[in-house]
Amino acid sequence: QIPRVAGALVSLRSQDGATEALVGGFDYYHSKFNRVTQAQRQPGSSFKPFVYTAALDKGYTAASIINDAPVVFDAPGLEDTWRPENYSGKFYGPTRLRQALFKSRNLVSIRLLRDIGIGYTIRYASRFGFNPSGLPRDLSLALGSGAVTPYELATGYAVFSNGGYKIEPYLIDHIRGFGDQVVELTQPQQVCSACELARQAESQSDETEPATKQTIPKDWKLPDSYAELTKEELAQVRQGPQPVREAERVLNPQTAFLMNTMLRDVVKQGTGRRAQVLKRTDLAGKTGTTNDQRDAWFTGFNGEVVTIAWVGFDNPQPLGDRETGARAALPMWIDYMRVALDNRPETPLTQPPGLVSVRIDPETGELANANHANAIFEYFRTDRVPSHEAETNIPSNNGQEPESSNITEQLF
Repeated sequence: QIPRVAGALVSLRSQDGATEALVGGFDYYHSKFNRVTQAQRQPGSSFKPFVYTAALDKGYTAASIINDAPVVFDAPGLEDTWRPENYSGKFYGPTRLRQALFKSRNLVSIRLLRDIGIGYTIRYASRFGFNPSGLPRDLSLALGSGAVTPYELATGYAVFSNGGYKIEPYLIDHIRGFGDQVVELTQPQQVCSACELARQAESQSDETEPATKQTIPKDWKLPDSYAELTKEELAQVRQGPQPVREAERVLNPQTAFLMNTMLRDVVKQGTGRRAQVLKRTDLAGKTGTTNDQRDAWFTGFNGEVVTIAWVGFDNPQPLGDRETGARAALPMWIDYMRVALDNRPETPLTQPPGLVSVRIDPETGELANANHANAIFEYFRTDRVPSHEAETNIPSNNGQEPESSNITEQLF
């Protein structure tokens, strides 16, 4: 059977942008339209992490409380009256930012965007590689109403995967010509945190003359894809030692770490729970579903690989009742990542300086004392730790099971 529905999958190596897999459709001879590079589709909730990241850099914390309650907007560019809802049709009241992301609460995302500003958020999203002209200047941006390709979305999520660096995806490692000689060699931008540290150390050692040249650590090596090339072949296309083409850091280490932990919770206890079948603790990601289930996404990653799975019709129409990202796209992502991560060790998540983990009240986001029955751990920047202490023994989650009290245990 030739399916009426279309799909796409793209997988990048987040450390240098190498494209490990690219499937633009069911059959090239059936349709030459490449949905990875050409299909401009709404990302839905897959775009929410970029809004949350912008908020974290504007003073919010993972424990900030925002009310998930009905709201009516008269927003320019939208219908006269806009009454957004959560997918479930329910409203959940005051909600912590971390919980709002892994539960994909729409009203929280909209209120968050309204507070930090649409213009600020669009400018912030551009650092991930998104074209500002494809992003709407209204509050629907919070729900992913812009237009992006799966390739663009993968590039954006690679920043979360690699710790805060913007990479450039590429398809070709090298080209061999006559006589099997290497005539062209891609020199990709690479994540080189060791380069960053080396420059900092050099600058600190001589404050009167800060380092201006690029410092290459002794343990730096070419991408794995170049392993088959000999030194002589590399010399054919390079004159002398070449400096590392460093990927630009676009997120500070603290924000990158916080977002990684929040997106890991999507897999651990949120809408991406099905990915737990892979039995790995280093997976993170976000589901995405657009209005009437016209687009279904799952964007997931570990510290090395970021993969996008999309399902939808070429001429947008509903996929069907409950055909969400978790149901329509995530199974495809799981099947691919089961093979892509086979024999790859789990990638550790190292807490950077400037962050602390403290016990908080899950209902208020305030500090919890030793007698608080349902306290949980949360990460904060050292200058944004809550200053007020919550009352003790407050019932948590309306009688439901409390969250794990140890965030480190959740992650590792």
